[in-house]
Amino acid sequence: MFGEVAQTYDLRRPSYPSHFIDSVLAFAGLEQDTTTPVAEVGAGTGKASVALAARGITLTCIEPSPPMAAIARHNLAKFHNAEVEQVSFEDWQPTPHSYGLLLAAQSWHWVSPEVRCAKAHRALRPHGTLAVFWNTMFDLGGANLERDLIIAYGDLMAEKWQLDQAERIEANSWVIAEIEASGLFEPGPVMTLSEPWHCTYETESWLQLLSTHSDHRMLDENTRAGLFDRIRTAVDTNGGHVEVDYVTVGYLARTRDRLGQEDDA
Repeated sequence: MFGEVAQTYDLRRPSYPSHFIDSVLAFAGLEQDTTTPVAEVGAGTGKASVALAARGITLTCIEPSPPMAAIARHNLAKFHNAEVEQVSFEDWQPTPHSYGLLLAAQSWHWVSPEVRCAKAHRALRPHGTLAVFWNTMFDLGGANLERDLIIAYGDLMAEKWQLDQAERIEANSWVIAEIEASGLFEPGPVMTLSEPWHCTYETESWLQLLSTHSDHRMLDENTRAGLFDRIRTAVDTNGGHVEVDYVTVGYLARTRDRLGQEDDA
């Protein structure tokens, strides 16, 4: 789905706060460790990958889309500690129990639920870390703009506007239930990390960003064009820019010790 807009995705999709990446590495015990292998699921064009590679992490990026993988390779070309494998997570064949951290930035929901936790557990070392995180928008620059955007969307994706801020931030908390139900990770609460930040988009940049969102891409071409015309008018009427408050939310868990256990499939 995203391969068709890979260049726009790379241009407009945001990265992740530096402090958040540091917190993930600290939880995994890798903040000073550049030799333990790390794997990234659904690396896209390398938004999180570059931040990790720049810290010297030994990184394998897994990305199934040829155009996305090609851009990721370009973005990571100067880092000899990072490689990109063009393969789906479902088809990826890692050396069992070899990774200290397996992370998925903005991608875990695209992986088959039947595969996700079991394969992550198999790839990770004992007490290795699974880290799953997303950027979530929770404010778009004020009540007037949001009102006009609700009008612009009409009946399209109306459920977006029915969520309050807390519900938007918690939209991916299903990960917690899935990890706990798997029985493959250490008991106790799944660690939740949260980092707020801010970004400004001019009108056309905002529309380009929306063109990379799956819910907008699934609209037929005429419907999407009409919607974008209405969004353009709404943003231009409200100053020509969108002030987005983001929060990056992550869920982290460590694998159980495998002593006395059979390897999972």
